[in-house]
Amino acid sequence: MNEIYYHALKLLRRRDYSQRQLEEKLEAKFGKVPREVIQQLLQKRFLSDDRYSENFVNKHTERHPDWIRQALEDAGVAKKTIDAVIGAYDWPSLREVLRAKMQNWRLRPPLERRDVARLFRLLSRLGYPEENIREELEQFHEQ
Repeated sequence: MNEIYYHALKLLRRRDYSQRQLEEKLEAKFGKVPREVIQQLLQKRFLSDDRYSENFVNKHTERHPDWIRQALEDAGVAKKTIDAVIGAYDWPSLREVLRAKMQNWRLRPPLERRDVARLFRLLSRLGYPEENIREELEQFHEQ
């Protein structure tokens, strides 16, 4: 049990994990992980889904909240925790993100076709709905 616990601490020293992610990582190496190991990590606050979620949101602020929600669900974070952390953040609108990217890339309306395509691919990767992206880009392309 000590070997599993110390390996978990070693993993957590490098980066934060959700409880499920850490359990899966430990099970891949050691097989069945005793519940006491996870409980001890939780009790000493070395492992926290709340902290993991907050750090994840802070790291991915330019992504769409639906993308973040899905990523946190995939990591095994509870729905209540996800709702709390996403609700606590003031998310930029698609238009704000688009304007920021255009400013970073020094683009001005009217946009060329290749610039529209680049922006579309970027916003799509960030998790924004394709229909909303098309509407916003059409407005900038027509200006």
